[in-house]
Amino acid sequence: MKSQACFALPLLLLPVMAGIFALSARWLGAEAGYLLGFGFYWLFWCLLGPRWLLGKAEFAAILRDRAPLFGRANWLAALLWLTVTLVSVWMYAGEFLRAPLTLILLAAPLATLNGFCEEILWRGLYVRCFPQNLWMAILYPSLGFALWHLAPQVIFPAENAIGFVVSTFFLALPYGYIAYRTGSAKWTAISHSLSGILALSGYLAPGVLALVSP
Repeated sequence: MKSQACFALPLLLLPVMAGIFALSARWLGAEAGYLLGFGFYWLFWCLLGPRWLLGKAEFAAILRDRAPLFGRANWLAALLWLTVTLVSVWMYAGEFLRAPLTLILLAAPLATLNGFCEEILWRGLYVRCFPQNLWMAILYPSLGFALWHLAPQVIFPAENAIGFVVSTFFLALPYGYIAYRTGSAKWTAISHSLSGILALSGYLAPGVLALVSP
């Protein structure tokens, strides 16, 4: 049952969330619809779904390492974590430092919420459910994670949607390996959140700013 649900989850998530984004944008406008869509995604798919599938105790341990990242046995995972994290700093730090303080203050909690929620779903759930299956622990959720990013583009399309999805897939692979080796989503959630903060949370913080600005 649990394995079948984990397999079905990405197949259902994309069409359901694309429809929710489209309807919420039609009812509420682009910015409010975008935020509502993410709120539903975080609560239903990222938190309630894994909580239901894993149970209370396993879900509570989803950010707890089974093996330390910075240990001798996990040197490759640690190197990948440092590389991915430093690359995000290199890519986004300049824009972040030039951004208005208000936007940074909005981006920090939103990106952190998004980073932790997404890692609980796409890394934590799958490495907990499939601790001995590389395909289902790393490759399959990486593909689902990449394709999910098509759903918010119903409202705010990327300049190169396919390129964005492909690049997200190749980011998800090292994240998946790191989570697989540590048995938790803690380190990927930290890196993901930091990257999101430096990238000013994509359209999330600008959306909030547009709604509250006169």
